[in-house]
Amino acid sequence: MKYSLLKEENYTQSQWTGGKTKELYIFPATSSYLERNFIWRLSSATIEKEETTFSKLPDYERVLMVLEGEVVLSYTGERVARLKELEQDRFDGQWVTKSFGKITDFNLMVRKGCEGYLDIINPQEHSKKYTATEKSSLAKTAHGLYCKEGYAVVTFNGESHMINPGQLLVLEYEEGEIPEYAIMGEGNIIRAQIFYDDMTGEVGPEIIPQEKATFDDFKKCIYLANVQFRWAKYMLKSLKTTWFDEALTDAIHKVEKVYLTTGVFLLGLVGTALLLVLNDAEVVVSVGAIAAWILVDCLLISPAIYMAFVPKPVAKHIKDINNLTPYEEKVREEQLKANPELEKMMKKYKNSGRNLGE
Repeated sequence: MKYSLLKEENYTQSQWTGGKTKELYIFPATSSYLERNFIWRLSSATIEKEETTFSKLPDYERVLMVLEGEVVLSYTGERVARLKELEQDRFDGQWVTKSFGKITDFNLMVRKGCEGYLDIINPQEHSKKYTATEKSSLAKTAHGLYCKEGYAVVTFNGESHMINPGQLLVLEYEEGEIPEYAIMGEGNIIRAQIFYDDMTGEVGPEIIPQEKATFDDFKKCIYLANVQFRWAKYMLKSLKTTWFDEALTDAIHKVEKVYLTTGVFLLGLVGTALLLVLNDAEVVVSVGAIAAWILVDCLLISPAIYMAFVPKPVAKHIKDINNLTPYEEKVREEQLKANPELEKMMKKYKNSGRNLGE
């Protein structure tokens, strides 16, 4: 089990069309709300307009609790809910949701396939033990304790931590661990109970631990260094059934966008040619020397450059297109739809003053 105590300075704040949002916690920590690749998220938002429309989150279930004010939530074609302070409602992120009323709220969002619940704990002066009130078959559990008002002293694993208004204590439990803690204090604590698994490959890339370089990595780099020409995907059968993951693609782009391998190749070629000219070499010797340089570059120099940049083990980042995870399939589809040359042209003329249409 691990824990995190979050305070005001730890939160991320942003604007949305209806007001301001304060992201309290997001899991995994490397995920992003805007990219919609998180598994669960806790946040608090202000709705500063009398009427506003929520962002659609088709892959998520949502639970909203009112911290201050009163609101009517209208789910177009579904139902309506009226909420007062500390009342909550659960709804599908896919629904067209409108709100009527200015409030401050507490939000729990969980990826579909996971489960999340909110309830209220009112601490007393005497310590009271708490555990999960909901059950699930999912492997992992997290409890988030958010202090709305008052204070709470939370004791677990032999240590105690105090949370004050606006602070959040997150307790994360691995499979087989039972959520148990004691609370004393006063006021209102909003508790989030979240059940989830890592959903590897569904909401984010596969995490591949970095390993020491091997000769097999170098052999893969020989392959990578020699398939980066324009028409490679049409000429090489292997490229039609393989896909380079994001980490490997990013590394290749770092090498290619500065023409590193091309530059080294041309410098070597020019250097070889100059030596041949200065030594008045015969044609046969010249052709052989140039061929030798090309061979050395293809089999040693360019692969060595790639070796310095690509993630290892390289083989694990080269995927069979028939065995991609849902996340990888989505990324590949976006890559196939992309038009890098058009994007480059649009970027070039973005601020040129030319009228490219509206």
